[in-house]
Amino acid sequence: MGTFGTALYSDDTACDTRDEFVHLLSRCRDPVRAQDSLLRSWEAQIADPDDGPVFWLALAETQWRYGCLDERVKARAIEVIDKEQDLRRWEGADLKRRRINLIALKDKLLSEQPRARIPRLRKALEVPSTKVMSPDERASATAFSLGASPHPNTPRMQVCVEMLSSGSQGGGGVFVATCEYIEVQLDWLDSETLRISYPSSSVVVSRSESTYFCGRTIKIVYLASDTNPSHSNEANPAPARGKL
Repeated sequence: MGTFGTALYSDDTACDTRDEFVHLLSRCRDPVRAQDSLLRSWEAQIADPDDGPVFWLALAETQWRYGCLDERVKARAIEVIDKEQDLRRWEGADLKRRRINLIALKDKLLSEQPRARIPRLRKALEVPSTKVMSPDERASATAFSLGASPHPNTPRMQVCVEMLSSGSQGGGGVFVATCEYIEVQLDWLDSETLRISYPSSSVVVSRSESTYFCGRTIKIVYLASDTNPSHSNEANPAPARGKL
């Protein structure tokens, strides 16, 4: 899971939950069907002690915004807030800021919802990216642009890893940094190890040493270099890589 701030949607899991529910709602035009579909597809993440609380908070806020907050979702989100289930991964000043944000979210969920509405079905936008498959073709790593960053005149990019395990597909963000996505090189050292090479001048916002999904773990190793990784293959041939 990639987290780059204390706001609710400064988190990959929260953004993905919001975006998928809005997409489902726009397609089926039925909040109950959209929710049921989301709960089925997110079963593994909901059971995760870190991703689960974020899922309920994001789903509740999104449903409230579209005037279709389910009472069970509302109760689950308020339980997460009251029992501080989401605060275990925060400390120091960030813990204080996150607690303030969740208190404000609770007040919102307890207030009157806006009028119910169905979002427009939007055409999928193509995000510039680079995708590399693992040697066994059961995992992929994708580097893509996130647009502007908090640092002036500096872009921001992210690397996500997706895995196929036990017949299910899932994963999430593992790396966020301030550089162009094309400056980051992805190399599978083997089917269970991904190397991410990036410019040493980048500001690393977040990074994970591994990612886990449904019984499978991918180890992540990092290489910060003064050489632009996108031009390093000629001088330093990379290990065997999966299909692009």
